[in-house]
Amino acid sequence: MRVLAITTEPPEVSPGETASLQILQLDPSRPGGVTTVVWVGCEPDPIDFNRSACNDTSALLQPTSFTGFPPGVRILGFGGRAAYASAPTLFDGLAADDPVRANGTSGPVLGVVIGEEVLPTTTDDELREIFGRIERQEVQTVMALTRVTVSQRAVKNKNPKLESFEQDGVVVPKGARLQLRAGAKVKLVPRATGDSVETYSLVLPSGPTERSEKLVASWYSSAGRFDQARVDVTEGAETTFIVPGSNEVPEDPVPERRTGTIWMVMRDGRGGQHAETLPFFICDDSPTPRVTRVEAPVSPVDPIVVTGENMSGGLDLIIGGVALAHASYSPGQNAFLGDVPALEPGEHPIVLRAKNCSVVDTGLTWTVP
Repeated sequence: MRVLAITTEPPEVSPGETASLQILQLDPSRPGGVTTVVWVGCEPDPIDFNRSACNDTSALLQPTSFTGFPPGVRILGFGGRAAYASAPTLFDGLAADDPVRANGTSGPVLGVVIGEEVLPTTTDDELREIFGRIERQEVQTVMALTRVTVSQRAVKNKNPKLESFEQDGVVVPKGARLQLRAGAKVKLVPRATGDSVETYSLVLPSGPTERSEKLVASWYSSAGRFDQARVDVTEGAETTFIVPGSNEVPEDPVPERRTGTIWMVMRDGRGGQHAETLPFFICDDSPTPRVTRVEAPVSPVDPIVVTGENMSGGLDLIIGGVALAHASYSPGQNAFLGDVPALEPGEHPIVLRAKNCSVVDTGLTWTVP
């Protein structure tokens, strides 16, 4: 069980404004097992008297301390998402020119990932009993701490965004699975949007100072190895991914279904994050598909239907650089099905990415009026 990221949108808010929270957590040790996230939030402490229970790091190891709801501590919700807001009067006790108003203060949020089902209707006594079992290590649990910045800064921090993702110097179509050969070493490079690296101001005792963010990407995968766990996205640094099935790493064989997932979490160093999920397929010797017909959906809820020869060997259909969502091969229809992506008006080329690592130009186009 592991937490890879907690994304806050937006990562910086004014007093009283709401930020949404989303957690990326995985538990490969219990495939199909039930997992619950309990969110605990604390009011920020702009005066920095450490009055909040969330400011006591020892309390994080004793979650029963939260079930009594001490001042400023509350349960935010249950599940993969939650919302956080501080009091609108948070800075009322500070002078108008206090630098904390511009620099901001932190609203601590604790995500408690529990390896069993916890219902939103759970009573305080029941929650205290669950947290007691967590302290006694009777239930698998991971705790992840994040912070929401609360400030009166005019221009607030925004989350970085991914512009594109490159595999061996070639941009991977949006939403497409990576085509990887067993045992290969591939170069992976994330590219952030041009406005992701922000310049911001801090008020120091010596006066205001300008600083620039530095984006760092952390890599994770369900199989395979990275030569660098973290890279500098700002400088365009690459990481080498060793695909499962390498003779150099015999303890990392090709997965039974030849599928896996890479996760990339990009952080700006001051609370902004972007998490990207990149599924991959380790290529096999399937025959190369040949597309002969692309049928438009009859209604908005119907999929696009792609027919031809050897269609079971299809991996992703790309229209205008974007993969069909929920794409898969249907044996009953002997066709490749998927949802049409949202595209700009115009004529878009149709390309098929195959399970044998080939990329097939169908010669067909898709027109958006």
